Formats: sequence, C-alpha cells, structure tokens
Amino acid sequence: MLHDDISRIQLELVPMIQEIVTEWLIIHFFSTTPSESPALEDFSSQLSSLQIDSNIDRKSWNERLGKCDFTLAFMLLLNIQSSSGDLSHLSLRSLPGPHSFISSVRDFTSWMIWGNTGEESSAFFSHSTELASILLKHGQYDAVEYLLTIVDAHSRKEKLSGSIQSSDGGWCTLHHLLGCCLLAQAQGGLNGIQKEKKICEAVRCFFRASSGEGASQALQSLSSEAGLPHLGFNGHVSSAAWKLHYYQWAMQIFEQYNISEGACQFALAALEQVDEALGPQNDSCGEDPLNELATSFKGRLWANVFKFTLDLNHFYDAYCAIISNPDEESKYICLRRFIIVLYEHGAIKILCDGQLPFIGLTEKVERELAWKAERSDTAAKPNPYKLLYAFEMHRHNWRRAASYIYLYSARLRTESVLRDCPNLSLTLQERLNGLSAAINALYLVHPARAWINPLLGGNPLHNEHYPSKKAKKMVEEQPSSNDAQLQKLHSYVDVEKLENEFVLTTAEYLLSLANVKWTYTGMQKLPSDLVDLLVETNLYDMAFTIVLKFWKGSGLKRELERIFIALSLKCCPNRVGSSLTRTHGLLLTSSKDDTAIHGSIDPDPSTQQSKGSNRWETLELYLEKYKGFNARLPVIVAETLLRTDPQIELPLWLVHMFKGNQKESYWGMTGQESNTATLFQLYVDHGRYTEATTLLLEYIESFASMRPADIIHRKRPSAVWFPYTTIERLWCQLEEMIRSGNMVDQCDKLKKLLHGALLRHLNLVFSISLCGPCLP
Repeated sequence: MLHDDISRIQLELVPMIQEIVTEWLIIHFFSTTPSESPALEDFSSQLSSLQIDSNIDRKSWNERLGKCDFTLAFMLLLNIQSSSGDLSHLSLRSLPGPHSFISSVRDFTSWMIWGNTGEESSAFFSHSTELASILLKHGQYDAVEYLLTIVDAHSRKEKLSGSIQSSDGGWCTLHHLLGCCLLAQAQGGLNGIQKEKKICEAVRCFFRASSGEGASQALQSLSSEAGLPHLGFNGHVSSAAWKLHYYQWAMQIFEQYNISEGACQFALAALEQVDEALGPQNDSCGEDPLNELATSFKGRLWANVFKFTLDLNHFYDAYCAIISNPDEESKYICLRRFIIVLYEHGAIKILCDGQLPFIGLTEKVERELAWKAERSDTAAKPNPYKLLYAFEMHRHNWRRAASYIYLYSARLRTESVLRDCPNLSLTLQERLNGLSAAINALYLVHPARAWINPLLGGNPLHNEHYPSKKAKKMVEEQPSSNDAQLQKLHSYVDVEKLENEFVLTTAEYLLSLANVKWTYTGMQKLPSDLVDLLVETNLYDMAFTIVLKFWKGSGLKRELERIFIALSLKCCPNRVGSSLTRTHGLLLTSSKDDTAIHGSIDPDPSTQQSKGSNRWETLELYLEKYKGFNARLPVIVAETLLRTDPQIELPLWLVHMFKGNQKESYWGMTGQESNTATLFQLYVDHGRYTEATTLLLEYIESFASMRPADIIHRKRPSAVWFPYTTIERLWCQLEEMIRSGNMVDQCDKLKKLLHGALLRHLNLVFSISLCGPCLP
C-alpha cells in the first residue's frame, strides 16, 4: 500500500471505526444494564418515594428502579415518549410489525446518539450531555460516570478536541455533569480511599468546567436538575466574574455535602477572582450584577475559608484565614469562634506556644481569653486563667501574667468561702500553685515595678460590649463595706503581700490535710489563733514560719515563747490538775485531750515511750534552732516543765544549755539569760532543793579547781556571777522544811553540804582578796 493510503486509513478509517464501535458499545450498555435504585438516606427522599399523588405511571416506574428487567434504556424511552410525538406508537399494547419494530429501534438508537434532530454532528456524541442529565436526574450515577468517561476519553483522541472546548461549551458541560455525578457517588456510601478519590476527581471536573470557553452560557442552559441555578447573566460577562460565581456555587455544593476540603479549595479559588471581577473596570459596567464592595466580598469568602479549615481541625490554617480577612467585623467574629472551638477541642494551648503570629490581634485574643475566664467555672479544663498566664509569660508581660494567675487564686479563695468545697485540699493546692506562679512572675520584673493592679473590681480588660451573662455555677458575691474599705487600703498587690498570702494559704492547706478547719478570707488581721492550731496539730515548721514572717522584735520573742510552752507541755506525761487552763495565752489540755490530738490511746507502753522520746527530740531540735532569736527560750522551757510536772527531771541537753562551756570560761554562774544562776534560781523557786544544792556544789568545786594562771578571773566582783540572794533563799527554805518536819533528814544533809561548801568558798575568796594584783 502506498504511504498516502496508509495515512488515510489511520486518519479517517480507523477513527470512524472506533467511533462506530463506541456508539454501539454505548447503545449496548443502555440496553443491557439494569437501572440503579437510588439510596434513600434522608426523610425527604423516603417521603417522596411514597408517591401519594395520582401519577400511577410514575409510581410504577419508580418501583421498577433497581430491577434486572428495567434497564437504563427504559428511562430514555420514557423521556423520548414525552418529548417526541412521532414515537407515540411505541407505547401501544399491540405488537408492532417487523418493519415498524426495526424503524423504531433505529430511531431510538439515533436519538440516543444524535438527539431529536437525527443529524450527525461534527462533535462526537453531542447528545451525551442530554442523556447524562436524564440519568443524573433519576440518580443513575454509575451510568452517568460510565457514559461521560467514554465520551471524554474518545474526545481526547480526536484531532478536533480543541474545537470542542471553544465552540459551544459542550466540553465544559460534560465535566460539570461528571463532577456532579462523582460528588453524588462520594455521598452514596463510599468510605476511605474510594471516597477521597471521587472527591478529588469531582474537584478537578468542576475546575475544568469553569475554565472552558462558552462555559457560562452552556452551563446556565442546563436544567435545574444538573445542580447549577440560573445566575441571571444577561449577555457577555468577564471570565473572572463567571468563575467567581461558579466557584461560589461549587463551594456551596461541597459545603452542602459536608466536604469541607473541597469547599475550601473553591473558596480560595473564588478569592483569586475577586479583585479582577469586582475591580473598577467592572463597577462601571451595568452588565455585572455584583454591586458589593470587594472588601466585604473578600470578608465573607475568608470567613468561609476559616469555617472549612476549622471543620477540618486545621487550626493554623484557620488562624491564617482570620488574619487575612480584610473585614474587621468578620475577622473579630471569626476570632471569637476560633477560640471557642479551640476550647471545645482542647487545643487552646496553640495560642500560647508562640507559633501563631498575632498581627494586630494580641489585645483581642487576650480580651477574648479574659472574657472566657471570667465567665467560666474555675474547675474548667483547660483552665482559662492558666492559659492567660502562659499567654502573657510568652510575651514577656510578667506583671499581667501575675495579675491573671493571682485573679485565679482570688476566685478560688472567694468560692471556697462562699460554698463548701468537697475537695478543699485540692482547691488550696491550686491556690498555692497560683500564688507561687504570681510571685515567680513578679520576681522577673524590676523591683521598682514589681506590683500588680488590684483585681477586686474585676478584669481591667473587660469590654462593655460583652454580654453580662455569667456561668450558672458561678456564685455571685455581693459587695460589702469591708470589700470597699479593703480596696481602698490595698491599692496594689506587691511581692510581700503575695508571699504573706502564700504562707497563710500553706498553713490552711496543711491544716486541711489534718482535718482541721481554718479559713483565710484575706480580710482578717494578723492571725492570732493560727499558731496555736498549728502547734496542736504538730505542724511546728509551719508555726515557726508564720511567727518569723508576721512578728518582729518583742512580739516575735513573745510568740516564740508561747510555742515552746506548748512544746514543753506535750513532753509532760503527768500534768498538774485535770481542768483546762490557759498559760501565756496558750491552752493547756489534759492528757486525754493530748491523746485526742495525736491519735487514739495506745495501750502498749513501748509505743507511748517512743512517742515521748520523739517529743523530747522535737523540743531539743527546735530549741537549738531558734534560741538565737530569743535567749530566754531555755528558761521558758525549763520553767514550764518544772511548773507543770513536780516530779519531772530536766533532760541533760537542757541542763547543758544553761551551763554552757563552763569548764573553759569560768565566768561565773551569770552572764547570758540562760545561765547556771538562772537554772539554780528555777530549782529553788520550784522546790527542787536537791538539784539546786547539787548544781551549786558543782559550780563551787569547778571554781575552786581553777588553774593558778586563771587566778585573775577570781578577782572579778563576785556579785556579777554568784547568786548570793538565791543561795540565801535556799538556806531559808531548807530550815523551814526542817522546822515543819518534812524531809528532815534529807534537808539536814543538804544544809550541811551547803554550809561546808559555802565556808570553803568564802575562805577561798578571802584568801584571794588578800593577795595583791597578779600579773597575767
């Protein structure tokens, strides 16, 4: 064969054969493929399927959908009967003749391929869009996809495919119908990857349909069943204006099917056409029906982008849509919705991690968070006050961060006072955490500005345009004169006040763990009974912390004495009297009350002995630690023990505190407040004559055993270091005991020992005084 013949076969004969084969393939498909029963998913579809009207033929037709004996050709045949009068004989009940049957089949097949005209078109299957519309109207989505896919594939092989796109918009109509079909299939029960593929392909089809020439006229000529409503264009419009409206329609269709990803793509595509479609060149043209400002139009589209990305949980993209919105009102509405959704999804922390650019929205975001915090319950999770604290800390706004976290602590304190909290210890722990965070934040501020504004009057950022509705769980606190007076007195809150409140709240927390109720309301004066409660509950460290924090000077010494009186009383197993008495402002309880505080009575003597030894160790530990604040504390402890229990023996470590380093100093019995002379006087005052005599003899013997090199110390005036008056009282008390007949032998023995020791001491002092000045 010649080369020209081969070329003609390839260019003319082969395409013609392919077209004929494809046409008969489609005819065979319509004639043999059973119809598809539409899925009745919603109530409206089910109600319409009841066919309560009088159209019997329509009802019987719908009943046959999905049956093997009711093919797709029956739908097309029913449509051609209603549109063509020449084929009315097909509906006769009598059998047609062979010639008539052949003619009817030829006419029907030609109608399926070329339409009512029966003329062959230069474009392949120009009637396919009409067939697809019919099938699409009746929910035959698989058949529509098959038909349009074949037409599209064949059109791509034709040399004249370019003329198809540029002539009458048939190519755009084909892809528009195919997109509607794929979108309906995606909503028909598909899941997973198959659904995603259908959606992606539908998006591509709609973009192709909008980009062809003549698309606006061709698509608006479709019936309403095709999905695209009439847009009201008269004559020619710009390509940008057409695409803007078409993309909005596609966005609404995807939104209707809850496909946010596809809707977002068309919303963004519509935004790209706004400037060109609504520019100055189009505003003066009367043919453009749009008369809205581009800013408002963009605002609505960006709001839609925000909504779709928010539905997809793409929070960063949603925030980018907010800051890209040129409409301030729409931007603010979206921002409020953004924060609400973040709360609902537990993703509000992204506002505080520093990854979002707060371009002109910092104060609005803070105001929204503050509004949310003010109207939320303190038990809300995530806690809005903690988020505000993190938000401000990330911005290095230390003072405002401290303000918000302190406001959270103040709300917890107010609510715990107004109502009984079931988990008081947890609430107090939260208050401590809030106060600690506020203190740490203020330490980052310069000391000259380390304070926060008073928060009793509410949030300073509260906007008057906000609704005044509060949470139902929130207990409203009625303002009182005490609150007003307190607000005047405390115009600011500094680090010192925060630390004071932290200490008192810590005490309240520790007491709550011990089931002891004490409430700090923030309005009472310096706590008076708090120290007593802490000591009775064995919270000694906390008691000393409060005393050192809130008392100074003589008041500090007085409170320390009260604490050590209580500690000493706990070490006395045998107390004088059984009634409740108060000594130095501290309640003295009987042994039964003491066991009630520390637990149930343990009948085991070893256990009681262990508890007693622990109390003595505790007393020794704290006395060593705090006697530097008050030198009289050993005296207070010894006096309390001797007065409370007449039979008690002072512990050796306490006696050593009075004696000091006597063997090396030899300064005498006096000197500091807790000295040997004071202990000697305490023994005499409380009738402990044996201990007093023994102590005096020990001192006199140590004085007499001085080395000759230290003789200069003997020349110091004896009145400074020797308690002659107390010794005289001891001598008189011993004589009185002898005269009364009490302990005569013991007192007589003590008197003789005392007389001999004093005589030797006086002789030694006399001999020293006769000597002249000695050189060192």
